[in-house]
Amino acid sequence: MGKHGSAALSIGLGAAILYLGAHAVTGHQGLLAYVDLQAEERTLISRIDTLSGEQAALEARAGRLRPESLDLDYLDERARITLAAGDPDEIVFALE
Repeated sequence: MGKHGSAALSIGLGAAILYLGAHAVTGHQGLLAYVDLQAEERTLISRIDTLSGEQAALEARAGRLRPESLDLDYLDERARITLAAGDPDEIVFALE
């Protein structure tokens, strides 16, 4: 191999290394994609924590309405809120 063949080989290998290096950073499974996936994972874990808390609150509310553990005060409260009902001599304050 002469000088021209050696130079062409060096340029070809250099180009291949640059291409593979760029792909390793910016490609579909590259470093930047990995960083984005980690950020998305943190967001989803936070969302799971939020939804788990909401689920626990809903299960507690549902538990208060089960026949074996019926909370009559809570049932009365929910009926008044849902039906917007009350006794004629009552004053109702709606609080958030």
